[in-house]
Amino acid sequence: MTAYSPKYTDSTSIYLKSGLSSTEKDVTSNDSQLIQEAEYELEMLTGRKFTSSTTITEYLNGPNKDIIGYGGYQATSIRTSNYPILSITSFGLLDTDGAVTQAFGTLTTTQISAGTFTTSDYWLETQYDPLSEVEVCNGFIRLKTATIPPGTSNVKITYTYGYGSVPVQVKNLASTLGAIRQWVSFLGGSYNRLDSYSIPQQNVSKGDFYVRGTTMINVLQAEADRLLDRIGRRPRVLFGATGASR
Repeated sequence: MTAYSPKYTDSTSIYLKSGLSSTEKDVTSNDSQLIQEAEYELEMLTGRKFTSSTTITEYLNGPNKDIIGYGGYQATSIRTSNYPILSITSFGLLDTDGAVTQAFGTLTTTQISAGTFTTSDYWLETQYDPLSEVEVCNGFIRLKTATIPPGTSNVKITYTYGYGSVPVQVKNLASTLGAIRQWVSFLGGSYNRLDSYSIPQQNVSKGDFYVRGTTMINVLQAEADRLLDRIGRRPRVLFGATGASR
């Protein structure tokens, strides 16, 4: 497996979360698998990335008619797939050949971090983000004067999104998911562990090892669920509606 560079957590954080030691389960030599699996699961569960300044170019659709033929009018707003937005390097409308028919202003990371959320062409909607505890751009863009015509991939926007540093709650969740994997791997490989032993004039019971291990996994899973409730999960249900009169 190709070497993996952790994005949200590290071996030390996983050891602290699991309570295991490097003698019992060596995480450091298995970063490329254990931590990678935990971080990929985090992004799958939340439907978001929390890395620093990820750049993406999106082609978005203008308003089109729904399945029963309603809609397809000019739109004055659009939403990006990712947030919080850190900068917008290009934004415009395209014709059917992919040529820019109308270009809108840009916003730099410095401008947005300083509280500038508007240009002469559009406003960026903001909301309080409990992860970073500041106002962030949530991906909703409202045009001031222009309108977006119906079409497919007729809006092109290049922007950066993410966090300057990994939020504490995200690191905690990644460490918790990694600790669960560490315990599962440790339990699966500990076939000869003693639950009790006897010496002259003394019997010592260490308790059922697998019961203690599975109890720890359940505790960690409960913590992961609590963190996901606070960070937010990827929606599992898709709802569609129309405002047309019937």
